[in-house]
Amino acid sequence: MEALKKFDIDELLKRQAVLDKKFDEKKTLRGRSQIRTYIAYFTELGELAQELKSEWNYWKNHTKPVDRRKTLEELSDCLHFYLSYIDQKPYRIIGCTDMYLWSRFFTDIESALSQLTKIREEAENLIFGAMLSIVRCVGATEEEFLKIHHEKWLKNMNERTKGEY
Repeated sequence: MEALKKFDIDELLKRQAVLDKKFDEKKTLRGRSQIRTYIAYFTELGELAQELKSEWNYWKNHTKPVDRRKTLEELSDCLHFYLSYIDQKPYRIIGCTDMYLWSRFFTDIESALSQLTKIREEAENLIFGAMLSIVRCVGATEEEFLKIHHEKWLKNMNERTKGEY
């Protein structure tokens, strides 16, 4: 299996389901649930916000510049948990799947980050669009993000579903 070149929601959901099944089979202290996945998503969203701090922080004069690769890795973690979260929902609201179109709703990192906090009430298209807006804002391409996301998926599949992780 190779990295996607375009944001294909159905394929991303299928790949996440394979990963989730593997984690569900792993002996752990607690089982996966929607509320635990929700909390994990917000933990990763906080890490993403820290990576983007130089773009929204108004009370400091000096912050480290955005590390594009690290930002895309944190965004990938958000995507993993978001896919897992919506897969556990009883319904989905995905209409137009042209994510580039949806990403144009968000012109800056602040509005995209704010949108990412609304995973319970907003249509999936808007959340995915906000994610791709962040990709664009940090100067990356959709394909670059999906490559990093695939690398993280492989690492999770091959390492993190085993042993004591």
